[in-house]
Amino acid sequence: MSDKQRPSIALSIGLKGVAAASKFKGLLNQPSLSSFSNPEDAKEERIEIQNLLRLEDLEKLRSEAFSGNKSLSKDQFISFLRQTLPRGSNRDYDELFEAVDVTKEGRISWDNLAEYIVLKLTDSDDRQKATTIPSWKGGKSIKNIHRDSIKRIQHMDSFGRYISLSREGTICIYNDDMQVYKDLSAPTENCKLRDLWITDFVFMSNNNKIALAYTSKEIIIFDMSSKLELNLSYRLVGMEGTPFCLDYWFDPENPDDAILSWGDVKGNVHAIFFNSAKIALIERPAQKTTNAEYTTVQLADIANGNYKNASYATYHAHGEWTRKVKYVEHLECFVSCSTDAKTALVFAWLEKSGLTVRNPNIVRDRSNYSIRVRRLREGRNTVYIEQGVNSFDYSRNFNLIATAGANYQVRLWNPFVLSKPNGTLIGHMRSVLFVQFIHSRGQVISFSKDKILRIWDVQLQICLQRLANIFPRGPEGKK
Repeated sequence: MSDKQRPSIALSIGLKGVAAASKFKGLLNQPSLSSFSNPEDAKEERIEIQNLLRLEDLEKLRSEAFSGNKSLSKDQFISFLRQTLPRGSNRDYDELFEAVDVTKEGRISWDNLAEYIVLKLTDSDDRQKATTIPSWKGGKSIKNIHRDSIKRIQHMDSFGRYISLSREGTICIYNDDMQVYKDLSAPTENCKLRDLWITDFVFMSNNNKIALAYTSKEIIIFDMSSKLELNLSYRLVGMEGTPFCLDYWFDPENPDDAILSWGDVKGNVHAIFFNSAKIALIERPAQKTTNAEYTTVQLADIANGNYKNASYATYHAHGEWTRKVKYVEHLECFVSCSTDAKTALVFAWLEKSGLTVRNPNIVRDRSNYSIRVRRLREGRNTVYIEQGVNSFDYSRNFNLIATAGANYQVRLWNPFVLSKPNGTLIGHMRSVLFVQFIHSRGQVISFSKDKILRIWDVQLQICLQRLANIFPRGPEGKK
């Protein structure tokens, strides 16, 4: 290919159009980008890439040194740069060649050089964006009719709405601008309205249901209609301890495969495994003895195998209330936490991948219907953390668990190496109530009892920003 026929710099490395060339030029103009120097030379003042090779220099390299798809040896590469560029030393050019020649063949082409530079600059650009302190707009007060502490706010993807629920049973549904669209109530026949106390809820997005946990020792599951109205579907009763926290998971590739788990005030963790979640969570009795429009399900009946499309497992995990429970699909285990130091974080592992069996009786018109049988392994992994843990979050990207410690610390744990944390983030002056990973930015946010929000860089393990005096006043410790 002649020089006139060769594509531009942007096109030759797979980028397209003027916008791509502008991006390439913009990357070269980024400030504070790393040089090609070796780690041991980090203290020396080295020439950075945007000063060593500019856009016009790259054009000259492409059209002259690498014309006709030529490749250059190290001596040829250094000689050309020394003759044509007024910047840099032989050492700079030598290090650049070694960095580009990853296969150690002793020769490099234009494609090798261009690909390396784009990857190098893009990585530096991404790193700079990740550590940039975010700017925050002024706080916005959201109107609602909640009269007590809000237990959770969740987005309902299938409806494009947000939903929040407070302790006294008020449900608010918002549009994307967080304006109240509708409000509902979630009573139960087991207690009077003045005694109603809801501890948690979770939206079940694969079948448009919502599960609510009550202090009356029951979990009620409602259907969410297309008009955003609640219709009572199931009542799970017969619990020994009050359910305190809920979690719901389903397999995106097989939405019938789902798990509803909860922790109670006795330190136990419970799980119901569904294998026809989109069709019917729990098979209704063949003969109804009442005219009730919903099904009352005794937990003992699921445990005894009386329902063909649901199974049950439970274990004792903590010496205090179970504060949070979560099924982590990537690890195939349940993770839970409590404020008991000896059992601050507990891992309960499932048998690897479970067992798939054929059961034609679950759905009458599907003779080849297969289900996945899950069983808990013997033994648990327990982590000791001083003063216990209020909450946690898991990041699959980093394979780390972040814990919100009552000892004012945020700790990062590798779930397979629990003898000591991977890192400890220190800065909060009160008990940490909440942590959550921001996966797209490689960051974790934490919120403490004194209403301080901190943003941390996961890799550098430093605090990027501290936000105070932006949250409304309220009862101590409430969010």
